[in-house]
Formats: sequence, structure tokens, C-alpha cells
Amino acid sequence: FGFGTFAVRLPMLLVSCASVILSYLVGKRIYSRRMGLLVMALTAVNPWHFMQSRWSLDCNLFPHVFLLAFYLLLLGLEKHKILYLSMVFFGLTLYCYGVACYAVIPFLLLFGIWCVRSGKIGLRRFFVCAAVFLVVALPELTVMFLNFFRLPTVKTPFFTMSFFPESVRSSDILFDKYQGLFYLILLYFSQHFSVNQLIKNFTAMLRTAFLQRPDAIYNALPDFGPMYYISVPFIFYGLAVYVKELRQERTNACRVAFGLYFLMGIWVGLVTREVNVNRINIIFFPLIILCARGIAKASEKLRGLFKAVSAAYLVCFSLFLASYFTDFASQIRTYFNVDFMNIVKTADGLEEYDRLYITSNADWQTNRKMTEILTQYACRIDAAYYQEKTCVNGGRKLLPYSQRYHFIDMENVKEREVGGLYLVHRTELEKLPFSYDIIDAEGNFFLLKPVEDLAQTVSITPGKGEMVLYNP
Repeated sequence: FGFGTFAVRLPMLLVSCASVILSYLVGKRIYSRRMGLLVMALTAVNPWHFMQSRWSLDCNLFPHVFLLAFYLLLLGLEKHKILYLSMVFFGLTLYCYGVACYAVIPFLLLFGIWCVRSGKIGLRRFFVCAAVFLVVALPELTVMFLNFFRLPTVKTPFFTMSFFPESVRSSDILFDKYQGLFYLILLYFSQHFSVNQLIKNFTAMLRTAFLQRPDAIYNALPDFGPMYYISVPFIFYGLAVYVKELRQERTNACRVAFGLYFLMGIWVGLVTREVNVNRINIIFFPLIILCARGIAKASEKLRGLFKAVSAAYLVCFSLFLASYFTDFASQIRTYFNVDFMNIVKTADGLEEYDRLYITSNADWQTNRKMTEILTQYACRIDAAYYQEKTCVNGGRKLLPYSQRYHFIDMENVKEREVGGLYLVHRTELEKLPFSYDIIDAEGNFFLLKPVEDLAQTVSITPGKGEMVLYNP
């Protein structure tokens, strides 16, 4: 579908829609058809599920792929050949989100040991499953190995396994300095474990996942939380019911697997630094199932409760949609860089300017790499043009990429580039050392053309969005 927002968002939307069906199948497998329908209904109106399906943040693919693998695992307990297919998808989860390395592997290992000890599968089948998983996951595990031991990049005819000199996520794990699968080695655990950080991680997990406290607005609307505030008591009640049921049916493989699924989410919350909604996304499907179980059991004891709860969720969902497509849409413009991308696209379309000087101030943060990536996306920069293998981009012959696009700190600009076009943030206008004319404006961003006159020709009043043109 070409290079654009529709093509980027479509895969996550399709996968999220499929996971609504999967949530029914998993709920049905663990409990019953009626429970499956309730789980599916709660998933369909869930704010977290709705928002992540439209945002297309890469890490949010993890819970959906894991849910598919988990369902195949439950099927495979009866049809053993399907076990091998589930291992393929478990292996693929490692390519969805980095936390899968220290979440999925312990889950599979613990459940595999339980299955062997309880006689659900034989030792031979256990090792075949492990081999299938490792074959699929091996390139990603190799990347972790290379980076743990700081070994050079490995290239094959099919893919490249890279060494990354820097990692912005190296401090996001509880075990501080080191990365990779070897977090679990006792030596490093004892040397780098932080009790203080564990407490902070636990508090963040409790606040975000269980108490539904406000997160960043692009993760959850403050008035509703990731799962609606009315879900909180049902989650805790559902957890109590589940624990009681598990004690009565300790040999039920589906219930045991679900318990480990839930504990995996807890483990991610404890190990990952002060999680937000996205970092602990793996826990939300188990929480939805627990919430459904809590509602179902409470409704058995209180007549009329189910109708009241159903009405309450429909009201919450209606209010959520009304807020999401109105207030949220306007509030999110800054975080989703709407104004910046609109004006940089306008700047790129002005063919009389062959050089663009673009601010590093993206309004909500100053980050040169981010504004460059946003520019590449908004202007649809072709890969060959970026690599300067060609001077043609979008059918236009331009200066080479490095000569046309300059991403700079506007506060350090010492002189103007006549013939160039400047994209600056409002806060940088008065700091520019040259006179200019304003070509266009969008939100807090302005397109400027340097002029020869030493007198500044434009003044911006303190009021946001108010502009006065005058001749001094």
C-alpha cells in the first residue's frame, strides 16, 4: 500500500482484530464457551486493546503473537503435533519485543517441566519442542549473545545479526549493567540486583496494571485507565477465584498454563524498570480473563449483577469513544508530532528551496535523531536516496540527502544560509542571529526564509499562535 500511515497501521489493526477472536478461544479452552464470550466482549471494549490497535507501536505485537502461541499450546496438549507449531510462534515472540527473551523462555521452561513431571508429554517430545523453539529464536538469541560478549556483527546471506555499540534500553532491566539471557546467572544476579529498584518496579506494576492509575496519555486516557476503573475489584476477585479453583484442579493443564502466563506478566513487571502500559503489555490479556472470571462468579451470587455490569461497561465504552475521538485527538497532536510532520512536508514540497535546515526541537522533546526520522517518514525519503545512491526522491531530482537535509540545534546557529529554508520552533525565533520572513506556520512551528535586511521583520507575541508582522 505504499509508504504511509495506512500501511504502517494496518498490520497491527488486523492482528488486534484477530486477537479478539483468540481471546474467545483461549477463554473457552480454559473455562467454557460462555466464559470465552465474556472474555471476548471485555476485550472488544477494552481501552488498552482499542488504543494499541491504532497506534502501531512495535512492542505491542508481543501480547498478540504470544496469545496465538498460547492458544496453540493449549490445543497441543491434546494434539501433540500442534505443540511444534506453537513453538514456532513462541520463537517469533522474541522478535516482537525485547522483554520476550526473559519472559517467554522461563514460561516455556517451567511449563515444560510441569508437563513432563505430570505425564502430559514425554521427555522426547519436550526436547523436540525445545529444538523447534531454538531454531526459530536462534538469530535473536545470537544477537543477545553477541551483544552480551561484545562480539562483532555476523552476516549471512539471509539476515544480519548485529552488535550494537550503544543501547538506550541497557538501564531498563533490574539487573542493572548487563544484558541478555545471562541475567539469570546467579553470579550477576547477586552482584547487580537492586532491592530499591525492585520496590520501585513493583510499585509501578501495581499502579499501572492492577490499580489502573493514570499513565502517559498516549498509553491510557486518565478518565478510564487501561481497562476501566470498574474492572479493578473484579480483577482481584477473579484472581482469588482462580487460585481457589487451581488448588482444587492441580492437574488441569490449561489452568496451570494460564497461571504461569499471569505470573510471567508479574515477572516482567518486577524485572523491567518502572513499567508503563506498553512495557507490561503482556499482562493485559490475563487480567482481562481474570476480570471476566470475577464478573462471572460474582454474578452467580448476586442476581441482576451481570446486567448491571454489562450496562456499566457499555456506558464506559461509549464515553471512552466520545473522549478518544474528540479531546484525545487534539491532546495527542504534540506527542504524535502531527504539527511537525505537516509543516516539514510543506517545506519539502517548496521546490524553490534546495536546502532545509530543520530544528531538533520536536515540541515535547529535543532530539535530533527523532526529528530526522520524522522528516524521513513525512517526506517519504527513499532508502536509495538516503544512502545517496541516487539524487532522485519521489520523482524529483534533488541535492544529495546530506546536502539537502540539515538537522541542527537552532540555538547554535551563527549565520544564515541564504537560499535555504528554516523550520524552527516558536521558542527559537528570538534567538536566531538573522532577519527572516515567515513562509508558513503550523502549531508551534514556523517556516522561515532568511532575508538580507539586518532588521528583524517579524515579531511573535507571547500569546500562543498569535503573530504580528511589521516593518521596523
